[in-house]
Amino acid sequence: MIELPTHIIESTILTDKDKITLSTLAEPPTVDPSFYDDQLKNIFQYYSLSPDEMDVEVHKYASKLLAEGKVNEAWQVLLTNGYF
Repeated sequence: MIELPTHIIESTILTDKDKITLSTLAEPPTVDPSFYDDQLKNIFQYYSLSPDEMDVEVHKYASKLLAEGKVNEAWQVLLTNGYF
């Protein structure tokens, strides 16, 4: 299990189940430079002038991906937002 960063631990968007799922990796994730996601791009474009709202939307999207069983994609979404 990995230790989660503060922004994930303190997230009011990500559920306890989401946080447990994110922590179950054997090693901390790293940014995949080839990762591309249209939804994430839209979030960045729409909320670029409001970083707090963008953080909320990124966490909502990561939670949605986790609900779909897409743990690696959820991590990439969280990593791409410059949290690490």
